[in-house]
Amino acid sequence: MSDFHDAFHRALDGPPDGLSPWLTLDARGLAGLSVYRNTATRGRIEALAANYPTVVQVVGEEWFTGAARAFGRQHPEADAVLAACGEAFPSFLTTFPPAQSLPYLAPMARLDRAWTEAHLAPDDGPGPLHPSARLFRFGWSVPALWLAHRYPDQSGAAMRWAPETQAILIHRPQDGVRARLLTEAEWTVLDSIRRGLTRGAVMARVLIEHPHRDYADLMAELTAWGVLYSQPEQTP
Repeated sequence: MSDFHDAFHRALDGPPDGLSPWLTLDARGLAGLSVYRNTATRGRIEALAANYPTVVQVVGEEWFTGAARAFGRQHPEADAVLAACGEAFPSFLTTFPPAQSLPYLAPMARLDRAWTEAHLAPDDGPGPLHPSARLFRFGWSVPALWLAHRYPDQSGAAMRWAPETQAILIHRPQDGVRARLLTEAEWTVLDSIRRGLTRGAVMARVLIEHPHRDYADLMAELTAWGVLYSQPEQTP
């Protein structure tokens, strides 16, 4: 049966010739296959929309459906399982012609994807960052715009598109995924830890780049958010 399942899966996105050992490829057989194709396509579009709700809000269902169909043609092996669907969708939007006039769309899709990854991340990891933590920094107000659609009550959420450097943290400290804009000092600490800098190196960056912020206070704040397990290790 595995050979049949593999052939059937390929036939959903391409020529049905591989099904000839099991299916009579007459008008009736092809009509039945068409029903399955339509059902599979609809399922993939719905799964993609569930993983990219902010993109759907921005462009509308009709536009999104067209984009999802085009994405499916380029990525025919895309998994319709909700958790796995559309990993390459943000990259696809960077080259999708109708999206070229919407420069905020692909980065917003990246944040939608990060939300899904944070939601599915394990509860525990080697640290010091929580395994769900996703960090981004943009030269435009993508984070504020994304928050305005996904977390409209969050501080910093704003329906604007401007050349403003913004950083954002998406993580799941407990049961729910959270997102927040980061100050430059908060970004410096989290990005430094993500890149594996030692405690001394992180402290030095804070002292040099943000002399008005206290390192200990920053670490206490980030730990209270649930994004840090512990401080990075100091070198011997």
